[in-house]
Amino acid sequence: MRKSYQKFALFSSIFMISAILLSVNGISNVAFASDEAIVHEYDFVAGIHNVATFHFREGVETVNFPVFSTTSDIVSSSGTSFSMEGVVGHNPHLHMALDEAYKFRLAKLTGGSAFEYDHRFFDVDVKVMQADTTLKSFSYRNCEIASHSVTTQTDDYESYHAANSGFAIVNSIEFNCGGVSINQEENFPSVRPGERIFTDYGALPFKQANDLRTFLTFDFDNGAEKIESVIFTSTGGYSEEDIGTPSFQIITAVLPHPLIDNAIMKSQKVGGLATSFNEDFDVNVEFVIPEKQSGLTTISEQKIRGLEYEDCIVSGYDILTLQDKEEGYTGKRGFATAEILDVECSGLSPENPNNEPKPVTVDYNMGTGPRAVATFSFDKGTEVVEFPEFYQGNLIARANPTFELVGVPGVTPLLYDVVDNARKAGAQTTGVSSIDELFDVKIDLMYGDILARGYDYSSCHVTDYILKTEHDLEESFYKGFALTNEFHFECLGYSPIDPHLGMHDAKKGDVESSKDYQKRQRSTWGPGFEYIPK
Repeated sequence: MRKSYQKFALFSSIFMISAILLSVNGISNVAFASDEAIVHEYDFVAGIHNVATFHFREGVETVNFPVFSTTSDIVSSSGTSFSMEGVVGHNPHLHMALDEAYKFRLAKLTGGSAFEYDHRFFDVDVKVMQADTTLKSFSYRNCEIASHSVTTQTDDYESYHAANSGFAIVNSIEFNCGGVSINQEENFPSVRPGERIFTDYGALPFKQANDLRTFLTFDFDNGAEKIESVIFTSTGGYSEEDIGTPSFQIITAVLPHPLIDNAIMKSQKVGGLATSFNEDFDVNVEFVIPEKQSGLTTISEQKIRGLEYEDCIVSGYDILTLQDKEEGYTGKRGFATAEILDVECSGLSPENPNNEPKPVTVDYNMGTGPRAVATFSFDKGTEVVEFPEFYQGNLIARANPTFELVGVPGVTPLLYDVVDNARKAGAQTTGVSSIDELFDVKIDLMYGDILARGYDYSSCHVTDYILKTEHDLEESFYKGFALTNEFHFECLGYSPIDPHLGMHDAKKGDVESSKDYQKRQRSTWGPGFEYIPK
């Protein structure tokens, strides 16, 4: 049952987030880390960077390594660990901890784990910051060095030749800790429903293919928060072999969202406890092309598709710094600190707006190759969709023909309807369910209006459907992301189409049959000769 509540925006929160993200387009993204006379200058997406403060017995030391990533799930009960990476600088206490970990390594490996030395155990406070504003912070307790190496980040031969490439000698360190806490005050549910708060944080300033954006509204007992995620992946709920638990994962910029952060902390507290319970929430995912101006014309917002997840909990949470080898250190690119949120739910209801079917054609760069144009013939009608990615299974294998189509979501209500109905059929290991709608698909590989090759599939059904965002480490934060539909099909029939051999005409071998040979021989016989079969 959908909750009702009074909606009003927290303008102060939105203003803060907007100010943070303005740095992508205007304010400098450069942060400085100073170790006495050594200065390191890096480029961070939106200026969001990490600052780690180590509390040793002999003193406190702040380390500004650009790379911080959790290596164990923060909400799980399977241990606590994280890693850091940065150029070798002047960090005497940290270096002493590394040296002592090497010196006494045998004591740790031979069962003498209780052996103490000055820099063995320490605490670490990690802040994710933008300028002087702390976005999120984590406190790790009773940490020790788990592994350490000095390595060189390089891009093979380009580092020797390209002016914007090069080398970076870095410390790579992993830490094991006794525990971690998220430093944030909890937001408890209001006893008066009329005081529930709705906060819309708006769109993020990152480019999306076809300007198709993913907005998620997290609906809690004490309010709701609407955010945009730059990376979305549906991780369960549509596979034919295992419908499984409806679930998804988002990766987005590290920003404060109090109610969502509260759900993360709740999951961390009850993780691994059989006697406690979590608090669930609903998530409404919308894939939307926002309103925009085209000359003097205003094009209204268009909702392409929606997914209603019900009774959800946070199943995983991580912090990750995205980088590409040496590029962040040499200035060719930068670093992107992101948070990963995994959500599991007990229910999923797809939502398809009443959009009229229309051919989906897009201007993809296909290089020197053809375009893949798919014509779907359903019971309710026909849809024509152009896909930039087409994968055909091994037709030589002794199995039913299979193929995959991938592309940016478009207005294809009939295709979505078949996908959603296939999910209702439930899990099955082999064969076709009696309630599956079978349909035909014709794939034309086109050069402009010229057909080069075709594939005619008959009696097909959907075996899996995945929504995911294509991205490339930190580079996508600079250049863009692409949300894609990934459709998997299995068919009972298949026929190739070759326009140079007569399209659908049956193919004949260019050889002479024995009957034709006999007929030709008889035509040369003289009078009185005849063939009498036995």
